[in-house]
Amino acid sequence: MLGLQTQRVLQRRMDVAANNLANVSTSGFKADTLLLEEADRTAAHADADPREIRFVRDIGIMHGMDQGPIAMTGNPLDVAIEGDGFFMVEGVGGETQYTRDGAFSLAGDGRLVTSDGRAVLDSGGASIVLDPQGESPVIGRDGVIRVAGVEAGRIGVVGFAAPGALSKVGDNLWDAQGQQPGAFEGVVVQGALEGSNVRPVLELTRLIEISRAYASASRIVSGADDLRKTAIERLGR
Repeated sequence: MLGLQTQRVLQRRMDVAANNLANVSTSGFKADTLLLEEADRTAAHADADPREIRFVRDIGIMHGMDQGPIAMTGNPLDVAIEGDGFFMVEGVGGETQYTRDGAFSLAGDGRLVTSDGRAVLDSGGASIVLDPQGESPVIGRDGVIRVAGVEAGRIGVVGFAAPGALSKVGDNLWDAQGQQPGAFEGVVVQGALEGSNVRPVLELTRLIEISRAYASASRIVSGADDLRKTAIERLGR
């Protein structure tokens, strides 16, 4: 039981670390860490020290919200957030969701969209529409978009009191989980993208550590199975 529980937790840790590594080049991605807690006291014990056997279980995922590196791209529709905050975008069902990925572009109808085609919303929750044939937009540090000196919209950027409590919903999007968005206190940087905050060397080290621990747990489980098999054979004889 102890070996199987250890394997299960290690598998979850491995999945989280592998997902972090898979997103090392994803703009605005935030690394995750598995949260563990000691299980309630159990009756498990051993004849030899340590006499008490303790179990841990995973209770959720913690999101690391520290700033990723900002790289200049020169693309006028690339936008990075410096500081705490999220861009407002339209979700699958039309609801407002949030992202840190500012790799925007213009759709054929002039809508400002994310890299996977979701509409970028303004501060009022409406789609932002620009003239596809117009001059290159100038985006201010407050998210205001100007074309030929005329304000054409404002990218919706909001902050949250507890950004780490937001929930990832896939496609680099976040759900507010009932939190009300507040004022944005950072700045918007045009012609730049925020990189992932994943630290590849750290994640690779974790994967090696987890793999070794998993192999050790597998040997424990295999050894227990062999002992059980031997005991059954002897009892049968």
